[in-house]
Amino acid sequence: MMQFKMRPRRTLGRTIVLPFLLALTACVASPFIGTADIQALQTSQQFSLQGLDKTWAAPSGSLVAIQRSLGTEGEQIIGLANETTLDGDNLLWLRARVPDGQNVGAFRLSSFLSRIEGVPYPFTIVSDENLKSTSDTLGAYFYLEWRSGGSTNCVLAFRRVDVRNRILPRGTNVLEVMLRNCVSGSIEEALLPIQDRQIGAAAVAGTTTTTGGTRMISPLAAPPVE
Repeated sequence: MMQFKMRPRRTLGRTIVLPFLLALTACVASPFIGTADIQALQTSQQFSLQGLDKTWAAPSGSLVAIQRSLGTEGEQIIGLANETTLDGDNLLWLRARVPDGQNVGAFRLSSFLSRIEGVPYPFTIVSDENLKSTSDTLGAYFYLEWRSGGSTNCVLAFRRVDVRNRILPRGTNVLEVMLRNCVSGSIEEALLPIQDRQIGAAAVAGTTTTTGGTRMISPLAAPPVE
């Protein structure tokens, strides 16, 4: 059994993630590590603010986004609204990349966690055995639940979306996704930002569907990883 103990990271208390993400634009460290080249870039490349009309996903409750290029990879963090009083920030983390190996769409917890130093409070331990899984039109996704015993419920969710299922930033073939979302509602509500209806679309202005107004990506609009 692969088990990974997380170091709790507590940040803000309530509602707004804007100050947290703005602070990240001035930081050079990242909790995600990879090859030597990627590690070097992560100590030198800063985040910059990204318009919500150019994000790689279109989760409801988006407040702000930041992005940076890591050579052959790209990293984007979308801050989500948090109406709970629980410590921590709701966010959707995305990394567009070209992984090693042939089975690019396969999710492997050990590989994912090898790039993570810590995840948001209140989660502490994640393993293959305590992850729940389900699927939608984009394939499988995996998650942990945290229940307060009251109205507040949280999820920590992971998934991998490959280029066969949706258009990705140019030069990449896999989008790795992590969601931390605490809501005053159900686990099902907390999971919405990582499900196909929201993760399967990129927010590109001027192109809308006829179902719910979700802005979908066009073949020429995929943000490049430069």
